[in-house]
Amino acid sequence: MLLHDTIAAIATPSGRGGVGIIRVSGPAAESIARRIFVPKQQNCSWQSHQLYHGDIISPDSKNILDEVLVALMRGPHSFTGEDVLEINCHGSPLIMQAILSQLVQFGCRLAKPGEFSQRAFLNGRMDLSQAEALAALVAAQSEKACAISLAHLKGDLGTEIEKLRLTLIDILALTEAAIDFTEDISALDTPGILPEIENTIERLQLLLDSYRKAKIYTEGLNVVITGKPNVGKSSLLNTLTGKKRAIVTDIPGTTRDFVTGRIDILGIPVNLVDTAGIRQPQDIIEKAGIDLVWENLASADLAIIIFDGSKPLTSEDLAIFSGIVTKKRLVAINKTDLPPAWGINDLGQLPQDCKILKISAKFGMGIDELKEAIVDNTDGDKEENAAAVMITSLRHKVALEKALGNIQSARESIAGGISPEFPAFELRQALDDLDEITGKKIDDAILDKIFSSFCIGK
Repeated sequence: MLLHDTIAAIATPSGRGGVGIIRVSGPAAESIARRIFVPKQQNCSWQSHQLYHGDIISPDSKNILDEVLVALMRGPHSFTGEDVLEINCHGSPLIMQAILSQLVQFGCRLAKPGEFSQRAFLNGRMDLSQAEALAALVAAQSEKACAISLAHLKGDLGTEIEKLRLTLIDILALTEAAIDFTEDISALDTPGILPEIENTIERLQLLLDSYRKAKIYTEGLNVVITGKPNVGKSSLLNTLTGKKRAIVTDIPGTTRDFVTGRIDILGIPVNLVDTAGIRQPQDIIEKAGIDLVWENLASADLAIIIFDGSKPLTSEDLAIFSGIVTKKRLVAINKTDLPPAWGINDLGQLPQDCKILKISAKFGMGIDELKEAIVDNTDGDKEENAAAVMITSLRHKVALEKALGNIQSARESIAGGISPEFPAFELRQALDDLDEITGKKIDDAILDKIFSSFCIGK
């Protein structure tokens, strides 16, 4: 990246709006501001971080492009650490494009996706985990996802990683000091070092354990609704979403493809998938639909197995239930508005450790209890350790897993009395793994890939 050039981009979403924001960053930001902006106030002092009212003009034609508010934020006390100009104009695409074109004529380069955040990182205004938190905050789909991203943006994750680094550095210093005393391996203070390593391993494991719950908050639960044809799967999807997303008929096999819907339960996004009824397929199209059922179940966080409570339990029902053994399962006995056909013996054939609810998808009975069970069955609503740092990024998870593996290897080496050079090497590797998270040590290609997924103007 060429940090000596000046970049510009529209920072607000495409389309029409009341206000549009154009952002400029780089060494020429102030000189460009003085050329393109004519303040209403005489003798404009251009104080940093202060809004000024005036007009954006085209110097060649002297035409007024828009009436705006501008702010000049001088580096290093700006988002990017450079001089930054922000133009608040009217949100017409024509106006914003005209101003942006004028900025390019004055020497600005159009910014790449995420380039403002990347400059903030490269100029030391934030670590890499904070920069990634910006993108996550923009994309957040639930209140809890926003809270996690905001905590990362405030530096909670970076602070925790730095604490782990400092502990590892202390352990590494003791380990490397023992290398000078190879004739006396006991110089490595094993009783003093091992408890510190164990504590570090526990802290890393807590971070890794938070990934599954945090991923639920950010990406949502993937819930597949399955069962035989005509048990009420599509009716349940429609009732849960409050919309007629799936066609409901009395004809078995109506649903051939899968139908999706998204709802919010207790602040957690839930991705629902209504699937074809599982039975012996009648044609090649229905077979393809049933194959999709099993594909969706393979990636689901939870399966809701629907049974028709107005008809006797069959071996086909039990075969479907027993076929879903690797996923968390909920049983919903539907059509409780009709005369029941199940007895105590039928319920006794289902595992007792599986949550069983009685519902009427048609009339909405038992739906609130089903929603609670969906969240309960995935531990999504439990608030223990809610104040602890959580990780949501797969990149962070992989880096932490590598660090944990290297630290565990170092522990085994020290406990086994192996020469200090070996645990020292493994501890240095663990430090490199942690530095990947905050960006202290990371490949440029990976860095470019991370920021390329950001919005332009962010």
